[in-house]
Amino acid sequence: MNADRKSIVMFIIGGFCTLALLLLTGAGNNTTVGRYAMEVAHRDRTHLVYVIDTMTGAVRWADSMNTPFSELPEK
Repeated sequence: MNADRKSIVMFIIGGFCTLALLLLTGAGNNTTVGRYAMEVAHRDRTHLVYVIDTMTGAVRWADSMNTPFSELPEK
């Protein structure tokens, strides 16, 4: 096997390995990381904090940072 043919074979093997790595790292269930977005609004001296569920579009007011999203009051 000459040097050019060996280089081509190694390039193809490297491409397949890279493709396999990319496909395997993308495999699995979708996680909910980054699902919620928090915004802060200012009105005079009052700070309003609300949380947006980016999957459903639901908006809730955040009174306490230790409260789960489902228990926050709706807008």
